[in-house]
Amino acid sequence: DPVDPVDPVDPVDPVDPVVNEPLSIHFGENPWTQEQYYWEPTNTSKFMNTNTGIIGTMGTGKTQFTKSVITQLMQKQINNVNSAPIGLLIFDYKSDYVDDQFLEINAAKRHQLHKLPYNPLSLFGNTPMLPVHTARAFSDTMGKAYGLGVAQQANLRKLILDAYEAVGIKRADSSTWDLPAPTIKNVWDLYIATEPAIDSLYAALESLNELEIFESDGSQCSSLYELLDGVLVVELAGFPVQIQNLVVALTLDLFYGQMQKKGKPQVNGDFRQITKMILVDEADNFMSQDFPSLRKVLKEGREYGVGVILSTQDITHFKTNENTYSDYILTWVIHRVAQIKASDISALFNITNKVDQDKLMEQIRQLDKHYSLYIDGHKKLVKMKDKAFWELCQQR
Repeated sequence: DPVDPVDPVDPVDPVDPVVNEPLSIHFGENPWTQEQYYWEPTNTSKFMNTNTGIIGTMGTGKTQFTKSVITQLMQKQINNVNSAPIGLLIFDYKSDYVDDQFLEINAAKRHQLHKLPYNPLSLFGNTPMLPVHTARAFSDTMGKAYGLGVAQQANLRKLILDAYEAVGIKRADSSTWDLPAPTIKNVWDLYIATEPAIDSLYAALESLNELEIFESDGSQCSSLYELLDGVLVVELAGFPVQIQNLVVALTLDLFYGQMQKKGKPQVNGDFRQITKMILVDEADNFMSQDFPSLRKVLKEGREYGVGVILSTQDITHFKTNENTYSDYILTWVIHRVAQIKASDISALFNITNKVDQDKLMEQIRQLDKHYSLYIDGHKKLVKMKDKAFWELCQQR
């Protein structure tokens, strides 16, 4: 019998390979053996948290290394747990992250300190009396940045709570907390109506209002977490140090509230999803101010899939009168630094033997450009030739 003709079958589109590799960032290589060194920020068996300290004086290749890490994080998001996208917030004190090449390769958005599209007074979370907590955090941060006294901070808290009331937000009624929050401009208008004395509180509020640092039209503001899809660079260069630090601190206050509201990331065995990363570049000055939000994000971020990268010129910046930030950091990449003390070595590297300390201090002083000491999550220390950003760009 004749065979029935078979219907032609449409060709099947090739299936993209399933990517099962964990997220792995190429940090560099051993200059003698060419062994490759990697950072695995989602792997909790190797790195309990993703907080990272990058140290080195100017001209040591520190920024080239940091740019390379950020670019790889963006390029390898598919290897995040469940291929979740990563939001990356960069506080850029020296305009190191706004060159065309970096912005283009990372499809980065940049914002100068004018009409930043988020509102530090917006309410996130379900803590009882949330408006009171938000007003307190705001006045504490302003107090630290501008050296405000107790009475000035109390005055500022009252102003903010009055501003909430004026737009219908009641401190004890959570059903009102979704109403559009007042802006810095609203607070300033209330303040000026009291015919205040010209003092440090006046100067602080006037700076924020006059320079229109934050968007004054609430309808143009969005959640900071929503803005953080991909790389967002907040460009701080050219502003007074007080304003720079204040913007970073207020943004981190807002970030912390939204991080807690967002909830826990997905975990797959030993692998914890990264949701957001924050880079504070040239963080020396900011860290010295002891803003509480930095410590809170460093300490609690791990539970929420959030990591912080702090880049500074000196090891001593990781300890202040109030905080030992190094306690919350597991990964270190140390380039050449001019000044280093035995106490720094013992704190960071767990080395107490004086001969070993001296040897290591000498090694750090003599590192060439693009060379560093890498300490991983298990305190293992290796000398490394960095994977620099320009090398990544050449590979494209």
